[in-house]
Amino acid sequence: MSFRRVYQAGTWDVAGRYMGGTEIMHLVPHDGRLYAATSTLQQVLAPGEPEVGAQVLVLEGPESSWRVERDFEPRHWRLTLGSVTFTEDGQGRKLPGPRSLLLAAPTDRTGHLAIEVLDESGTWTHVPVASGQGTAGIRSFCVYRDKVTGLERLFAGTAPMGIFSGVMDPDAPGSLRWDARPELEGYRKRPMGFAECNGVLHAIIHPGIYRRVDGAQPRWEQVYTFPEPVIPISSGLRGLTAIPHPSGQGEVLLAVLEGDRARVLRIDPAAGYRDTLELDVLGFLGEHWGRRPSYAIAAYDDLTELRHPETGAPVLVMGVGATFEPDLSSHPKQGWDPGGWYLVRHGEGRYALRRITDPELVPMPPLVATRSIALSPFDGRTVFLGGYDPNMSPCRNTAWIFSAPLEVVLAS
Repeated sequence: MSFRRVYQAGTWDVAGRYMGGTEIMHLVPHDGRLYAATSTLQQVLAPGEPEVGAQVLVLEGPESSWRVERDFEPRHWRLTLGSVTFTEDGQGRKLPGPRSLLLAAPTDRTGHLAIEVLDESGTWTHVPVASGQGTAGIRSFCVYRDKVTGLERLFAGTAPMGIFSGVMDPDAPGSLRWDARPELEGYRKRPMGFAECNGVLHAIIHPGIYRRVDGAQPRWEQVYTFPEPVIPISSGLRGLTAIPHPSGQGEVLLAVLEGDRARVLRIDPAAGYRDTLELDVLGFLGEHWGRRPSYAIAAYDDLTELRHPETGAPVLVMGVGATFEPDLSSHPKQGWDPGGWYLVRHGEGRYALRRITDPELVPMPPLVATRSIALSPFDGRTVFLGGYDPNMSPCRNTAWIFSAPLEVVLAS
């Protein structure tokens, strides 16, 4: 009944393929398996060590070992991974059954936006989205049904080209057909996530929240802007999630601000998107550590909902990393706490701070940041946590994944 390390970069899979990486970006349950997306940001190779790009790893069962599912070239150093499910095609016709696709979107230095799609047959298909110049990437995915047209649509939040929309088309490569033009463009930061709240699709893009106005000619409008200055190095809001309204009527949005004012905000669409401070992240960490950090990142990935094993009540968990570096003129390289920390949100805004510890690892290696958290697709009682963050400093094979029973992850 403890945490156990189940993956460390710098090993070989059963087929003799090298598994590298400095970060675990995403952990994604899909089709009864668990997939992981790696990053090679700031990777320094040892003499003779294979050079790999971002990879998709897969765990096929509770007693299996990780193996490489998909390799990308070294120029693709980061990867966004998501699982989406369709029930209809782009004409609104019911599919014979729900179709789930695994989407892998590598960052590209040549401005080429594309998705690799893994279908039910185990085949990967390359699907172009758009082309431009410079570094391009997709940061977020979601499937949403337009409330006016009634059509299911897939959304991809890209930087810098815009939010693109597409539909399921069984006759198209990868079963996806993208619109030629983005629905929203002109922003400068990454769209960090989507959430449907009270039947309306929302997206977070530094420093605010946009909502989609559905219809045959859809548009996006900004409905919330964080009211204080946001430090330039911050990615803005993260972890956008819809939760029940405290009144019991409808829903509100939960969002997490990165930076020197790191906090969890509850934002109420019914009250003109008025925000309520739910947690001062830096102050909360300072209370537990005896020293207030200068900068924090919480909700690296989307928030993960778990069920308390005793009460059955829903709880939300999010990874967190923090530094004490006083110089914030650029992204801090030093001063990061090495612990693998995460926050647990209970009930209507009661938070707990937890840390990954493995009694078989003495001393614990530096984990720095918990980036992604996922419930096991095998038993529904095990939680997987993955991460590390180089924070602009050279490192080597620092990507990690731990697992633990639900009772341990949510323990007081």
